[in-house]
Amino acid sequence: MLLDIPKTERVDFNGGYGVIKVDTFNQRIKIVAFEGDIAFLLEKIEIIAKKVNAGKIFYIGGEADIKVFKKNNFIMEAKVYSFLKGEPGYFLSKFLKQERKMSLYVPEEEEVLIRSRDYIKDNYEYIIYDKYEIRDACEEDAEQLARLYKSVFETYPSPMNNGEYIKYAMKNHVYFKVITYNNRIISSASADMDPENYNAEMTDCATEVEHRGQGLMGRLILELEKEMRRKNYNVFYSTARSISAGMNIIFAKHNYEYGGKLVNHCHICGGFENMNIWVKVL
Repeated sequence: MLLDIPKTERVDFNGGYGVIKVDTFNQRIKIVAFEGDIAFLLEKIEIIAKKVNAGKIFYIGGEADIKVFKKNNFIMEAKVYSFLKGEPGYFLSKFLKQERKMSLYVPEEEEVLIRSRDYIKDNYEYIIYDKYEIRDACEEDAEQLARLYKSVFETYPSPMNNGEYIKYAMKNHVYFKVITYNNRIISSASADMDPENYNAEMTDCATEVEHRGQGLMGRLILELEKEMRRKNYNVFYSTARSISAGMNIIFAKHNYEYGGKLVNHCHICGGFENMNIWVKVL
């Protein structure tokens, strides 16, 4: 049983309803959709949040949603162009705990961002050596992928150390590419597809330590983008740890634009961290 998968719930209130995802591992609640007065829905959500110890509520809405959410103490953390059927998507968040909205490494994260932007105009060299093979992942790779993610991340926002979860993801619009060395998976990344809005999140990026620094992840991102284009997806985005230069630089090199910072959004590498959003619109 996959207990760490966020649970989707319907919340009814006077005059409307909402659909939410309760993510106990990341201690956050996402509003997926709603009809009616958002203030009444939030009253219900905050009761649920106390029960599950959630410190953050967020919603990805259009420009028309900004005013009413700000009136209910949400702030805009990021903007992704063409995210919602060609219209911009705004990441709106409300923090329920003071410590959840505190950023501990602001100067260091700003340095990472400055360094990353220096690479935006660089031409990315897609080096691949004869000793490596790039291919699509399949369900038979699930346990090997789980071992890779477990070795790379102390904690991860989704249960990628669980082979059954990876199989579940593959059956639910998540497309994986891997690189093998001597027939063993040493690097992987995925595209999490939203078939309704035709955007895809480049995510689940992991490479064994001894194979880093050879451009492997950059090549995986390129191959994922090619496949998404074939599937008619034209908006790509990713969230990268704000404190870690590596993935931020990779997305800057691939001509992704910085879209904002999600504060303490994910439990990764042992604790809550800020995540930078990068976006590319074709």
